[in-house]
Amino acid sequence: MKNRTKKLFKITGITLGALIVFLSAVIAFSINFIFTPEKLTPIVLNVANQNINAKLDMNSVELTFFSTFPRFGIKLENGTLVSKAIRDSLWQRTDTLASFRKAIAVINLVDYLQQKKISINRLSLDSTNIYAFKGKDGIANWNILIADTTNTPDTTTATSPVINEIDIKHVSLHHTTVTFDDRETNVFANLWDANLKLKANLKKEQSTLTLDFNNKNILFWQNGELLAHRIATHLQTAIELNRSKRALSLHDAMMEINGIKLDIHGSICKDTTAQALDIDLQYGLHAPSLETVLHMIPESILKKEKVSAKGDVTVNGNLKGLYGKGKMPLATLKIEINDASAQYAQLPYGIDELKANFFGQIDLMRQSPSYLDLKIFHFKGAHTDILADAKVNDLLGDPDISFHTQSTIDLTALAQTFPLQDGVSIEGKLDADMNVRCRLSSIKKKDIGRIRAKGKINMSKLALRDKNKKFEFTSDASLSFVGNDVLGAHIEIGNMAFHSTRLNSSINNLSALIKTTNPQDTTRIALVECKLNANKLKASLPDTSNLFCGKTAATIKLQPTENNPTRPEIGFALEADTLFCRLGDTKLGMDKAGITITAQQLKDSLWIPKGIVGFNRLFVRTPQSALPIRMQKTAISVGNRAITLHNATMKIGRSDLTATGAIHDLYGAMRHNKKLRATLTLSSKNLNCNQLIRSISFPKDTAQIETESDTTSTALKLFVIPRNIDFELQTNLNRVRYGKMVFKNVHGAIDIRNQAIHLKELSMEGMDATMRTTLIYQARQPEQGYAGFDFKLHNINIGKLVDFIPSLDTIVPMLRSFQGTVDFNVSAESGLDSCLNIKIPSLRSAIHVEGDSLVLLDGETFAEISKKFFFKNKERNLIDSISVNISVEDGNVTVYPFVIEMDRYRAAVGGNQDLDMNFNYHISILKSPIPFKLGLNISGNLDKMKFGMGKAKYKNAVTPVEIHKVDSTIVNMGEQIVRDFKKVMRRQLPQTQTTN
Repeated sequence: MKNRTKKLFKITGITLGALIVFLSAVIAFSINFIFTPEKLTPIVLNVANQNINAKLDMNSVELTFFSTFPRFGIKLENGTLVSKAIRDSLWQRTDTLASFRKAIAVINLVDYLQQKKISINRLSLDSTNIYAFKGKDGIANWNILIADTTNTPDTTTATSPVINEIDIKHVSLHHTTVTFDDRETNVFANLWDANLKLKANLKKEQSTLTLDFNNKNILFWQNGELLAHRIATHLQTAIELNRSKRALSLHDAMMEINGIKLDIHGSICKDTTAQALDIDLQYGLHAPSLETVLHMIPESILKKEKVSAKGDVTVNGNLKGLYGKGKMPLATLKIEINDASAQYAQLPYGIDELKANFFGQIDLMRQSPSYLDLKIFHFKGAHTDILADAKVNDLLGDPDISFHTQSTIDLTALAQTFPLQDGVSIEGKLDADMNVRCRLSSIKKKDIGRIRAKGKINMSKLALRDKNKKFEFTSDASLSFVGNDVLGAHIEIGNMAFHSTRLNSSINNLSALIKTTNPQDTTRIALVECKLNANKLKASLPDTSNLFCGKTAATIKLQPTENNPTRPEIGFALEADTLFCRLGDTKLGMDKAGITITAQQLKDSLWIPKGIVGFNRLFVRTPQSALPIRMQKTAISVGNRAITLHNATMKIGRSDLTATGAIHDLYGAMRHNKKLRATLTLSSKNLNCNQLIRSISFPKDTAQIETESDTTSTALKLFVIPRNIDFELQTNLNRVRYGKMVFKNVHGAIDIRNQAIHLKELSMEGMDATMRTTLIYQARQPEQGYAGFDFKLHNINIGKLVDFIPSLDTIVPMLRSFQGTVDFNVSAESGLDSCLNIKIPSLRSAIHVEGDSLVLLDGETFAEISKKFFFKNKERNLIDSISVNISVEDGNVTVYPFVIEMDRYRAAVGGNQDLDMNFNYHISILKSPIPFKLGLNISGNLDKMKFGMGKAKYKNAVTPVEIHKVDSTIVNMGEQIVRDFKKVMRRQLPQTQTTN
């Protein structure tokens, strides 16, 4: 018998196991091969889009079983629902109702077939964005159900689906953003990172719903005013819906707002007559007591310690009225604390008496007054007695604020009354007897002269510290306010210091007198004047920016703008014996500084200053230069975002400069790396380029550069021009030293931009010659740079010319054999190495040399030539005239045939060479005692030259026509080179650089 039973169980188990395996295989096969996402997705989208007034789109629709066991479900991925009720092509996309990353739905179809009941076992959405929009015309994007427009059939023959009940067992939303934009009522609300768990049972007569909702932030606007922000909420409630009465009732609802728990109950009904919702909700503090109130103080300030408290505490309010088109409910809040006292455990002091009475009312429809009224606040304990009252009328219009207090506060004792967080401390004493009244519009418009203040405030050894936030404020000060209708005050500060992560400041002594005039004219900003005297004012920012001001006298005025008297203008006049400031590594110091500035307000936080800054002496040091800038008694104008200089004389090492013109956006360049623009006229008696270039090339070698001799020109280095400079300069320089040369009477324009310097046809005198110079220098990195130049030198000594351009000795070695003065024109461009030397292989140049009465010096090469042609005078040979054209390109130097007359000979000379000094020249004898024409070929290099006689190659190459062609070629080449290198300075071009 036992064996039969055992065998029966075994057969049954095997059969059930096989059946389960078989069903699992069938289900797996169906899901993976029959009802695949590729087949299901278009079917579901087609059916859904035919039954809603919207376009549903998603990446995939997948049938699930094992992940939703024991029921089948549907998994949707990356879906969007775009309403067709509103058509919007703008970037806001108000027609996009919802989008989600993933959704899972599990529905029990058996319940519908058997009981006409829709059972939603699970509905889960992840990373959902919902945008509910209603336009001014009342059309909402959530109206996506298609209206039944077919003819109503005979009720005796037609049947409609019957749903007895909708049972929602579990609905969850994770990381959801909900935006409600109602243009009809001018309400905008935004819920960030919302999460929802919901359970509901919906029947014909009555429905119930249980939900748990939380979010990180709520943003709420109404009629363009920001009414709520940074509000985190948590709502738990049970809701009952009575369909016959069209009423929604809240039971046991608890809402937590930024850690404050409120109980809510009431109802929401639909008013069909008014076409709106009739709201009647009551809310109050959850478990009201003084202990609850004290625990509402943020934990960042007070520890949650055990406290014994007593007294009556009431916190409640109502939200009552209609909500709909042009309708908003009225909200009230009432707070009362009576006969209250409290004592924290293990602290010596406590609250002996606390009384408060507050009532607030807000009516967005403005049919009832909106106001806040603190009728009384009385705190007594720990040697402290605070009595205050306040009221704000016309809360939604132009709030009228009034405040009164009579208080004696011992902060040292209060620190032993409340369990402050570790690192938080308060100490000192404060006495206040104040009456203040003002309109909020006066504060917004900066019309502070209309603040009515009377009374006094005294602070003695006041200190507020929070070591965790690195915050500290200390002060000994007294403030007394006089007058009922105007702002008038006398301020005395002994010592005051403020330290935080954003700002550090201190002042030793300050006295100020404030008075207001002409407050009767309400069409103008009231004139407020503050005269103050201060000593040792210090301020610093964490980015190494700081300010120091010595003994200071200042006058500050807040006055109406001349063109628009409703807008404020600030006048500021300051005299200081010492003023020092630092922005990063840039330092500036003045003595006997005087500042007179006015600033007009263009926007809420944008003020445009203008005025004059004067000083006896000024010192500026920047990290880009080893030499400081020193200026003597000068006045600088500030205005229109520019600094204007009027014959400002400065010394930079051994150089002097006098500048007139404007510098634009200096602050933006120093603080935000914006472009620094300037238009200046510069004059100088002495400009030492050697020292200035070294100071930029070696900005840290301060002592060495300041003490080096005036003629030192060694160890120059490529200097990088800052990116954010755009200067236009006009120069008039008496004396300029560069290398071993001195130039005088330098005149012309200089542009600095695109990390390049452009000398525009500067005229000058130097090396006993007159010169016109165009030059481009560009360097974006210290390893390589670029230079282009166009020199026109008149009557320059050949020896000095080679000293001026040393690379000529490599390019045109024959110049070493001549003596005298020539006119020298050269156009060239080339790359530069890190030591400011020309990279000869990258050189492209067009050269023209012209002179007369030159002397051909005796040398090894000339000696060989004179031996071949039997020259009479072999020591000193006079050349009547010479005109040579030379081009340099792709590493080759071409000397075009030119005529030279010397002794009894007339010859044509030409040839070419590479930059390794391998040359191939030819001399054609055109006139000589020899009765026939012949030629001399010279090849090889300077170490080994070969001479050979041959035919005259250039007998037809030096005719006037051919010479004119060559001249035109060289001129055109030079002009093209100049056009090419001037492209570097174009503003519209990207700041790129090509180096050879």
